[in-house]
Amino acid sequence: MAAPNSTPTPSRLLHVEAMQTVTPGRMAEAGQSRRISVASPLRPEILQSRLRIILYYKKAGEEESASAAVVAAWIKETLSAAIADEPLLAGRLRRDDEGDGCWEIKFNDSGVRLVQASAEMTMSEFLGSTERDSREGQLAYWVDVDKENPQYSALFYIQVTQFQGDGYSIGISCSLFLADPLFLARFLKSWAQTHTQMLAQGQLSTNPIFHLGYFQRPGRPNRIKSTPLDSIPVSPASTTTMLFKVGRARDQGSPSCNELAILCLKEATQRMEGKDISNFTLIINDHAGDLKVESCSTKGSTQLSKPFNGAISVVWWDELGIEEMAFNQGNLPIHVSYRVVSCADEGHVMVMLPSDEEDSSDLMISAIIPKKI
Repeated sequence: MAAPNSTPTPSRLLHVEAMQTVTPGRMAEAGQSRRISVASPLRPEILQSRLRIILYYKKAGEEESASAAVVAAWIKETLSAAIADEPLLAGRLRRDDEGDGCWEIKFNDSGVRLVQASAEMTMSEFLGSTERDSREGQLAYWVDVDKENPQYSALFYIQVTQFQGDGYSIGISCSLFLADPLFLARFLKSWAQTHTQMLAQGQLSTNPIFHLGYFQRPGRPNRIKSTPLDSIPVSPASTTTMLFKVGRARDQGSPSCNELAILCLKEATQRMEGKDISNFTLIINDHAGDLKVESCSTKGSTQLSKPFNGAISVVWWDELGIEEMAFNQGNLPIHVSYRVVSCADEGHVMVMLPSDEEDSSDLMISAIIPKKI
């Protein structure tokens, strides 16, 4: 007896509806840049290192009657206002003109990429999926930095995805050469506050036009692209991240950032049962001077060169305060996910020094280690 015919269940898709560049609301001062000091040539893989944050929201207030395009247009307006105060985030990576192997972020107002997308799935269904962690990358758009011509590559993407029903997500992909988690969290909270205030004060357009895709020419596709949400090959994350807070005095007795990085790497490897590593990339960000990128080794580092009486404690991502980000008064995210996307074959450590605005000498350190296969 022949087997009955079976019709395969069609894949549900994520549609990228539109993409636009958001430029700062005012021009940056001419000639501004941030130097990136590197001790050795940057590996191409390092250029793709980024922080990915995805916030999931239920619609509330004015958003309930607004379409996904309107919500995205509001975000465009408020983002333009917010990045005017942080022109670094609208810049581009390039080799500097001195030819000494250094790089820089040029404050050239090239802008942030804003992506509007829609998902053929409810938000609760996506969040409840056992494969969510492996598929969240579709909610935070990213195009790899061109290693030959990096000055043409965006370093900061924000994707607004409308789910079926009343939920949406805001996915953020930001190059680690632009911002570390501490700096990015500070900016995102400031932007959310700006958005909430402008929305409450009626400063946002009620019928905005988000993109020129509304004026379609005959024969042109209505969407930029569509990809399966539920049938793509699942590749689990190859790295894991642990955050540390390091209390120390700003004096000559404190260990070096390299030594603290090794301490945190070893602690993370032990706690997370990660793969032992001998080499790692160290990024030191003090928010005031150069961004330093070093290739380091854990070999021969059995003890600190100086006594260290400071406290090293494990902290969680909620230490950044992003769970309190509301783009509509009182409407907090129902879930937030974080991931540092980096090289899978070596460690990666970011040392984040407090800014001058913070009354603290504590460091925050993120240690990214490869998982055991």
